[in-house]
Amino acid sequence: MDFLLLLIILSGILHIIGLIIENPSLKMVFKPLTTLLIIFFAFSRGDAVSAYKTLLLAGLVFALIGDIFLMLPREQFVAGLVSFLIAHLFFILAFTGNHGFYWNWIYLAPIFVYFTLLINILIKHTGKMTLPVIVYSVVIMIFVWQAAGRYATLPNSFAAFALYGAILFVLSDSLLAYDKFVKPMKWTHSVVMILYWTALYFLALSV
Repeated sequence: MDFLLLLIILSGILHIIGLIIENPSLKMVFKPLTTLLIIFFAFSRGDAVSAYKTLLLAGLVFALIGDIFLMLPREQFVAGLVSFLIAHLFFILAFTGNHGFYWNWIYLAPIFVYFTLLINILIKHTGKMTLPVIVYSVVIMIFVWQAAGRYATLPNSFAAFALYGAILFVLSDSLLAYDKFVKPMKWTHSVVMILYWTALYFLALSV
């Protein structure tokens, strides 16, 4: 196993242990550290300079910023949401850089159905956060659509990794949103973080 991957796994495990035993130090240190290690992993891969790598790294950096906002003592949820929205915009730019925006509606249809069902569940509970949640959902819907389009246009393992990462990111965000707005569950955050870091790792593998 790659040494950096081992460090990513170890750091993630320590954060999750912090969640389980409610240790603030473990949570505060190893959440951003795990994402930072994934950024280093992505940086170490592929060409030294490429548009795709640069845009993907920018997205990962904004994901790290979002992580930090969401773990502040007074949680900055809107700032975190905006940071992740910017991250997804960078990811979309990376996915569409080679072949332009992908317009095949066949790939969009199941994604649209999924997000329509999800928003219908969330919107009853979002209150003043309804508009930001809808905007974010539209952006992440485009994110996974373009990841699918990239794989359809460029069917190689790198594009497949990007698609896997996008799907896992959607699952992570969906579970997090359900926990925040609909029904908090004790185990949710551990599962969310596992899905989230696995998603980021697959995106890093796509470089």
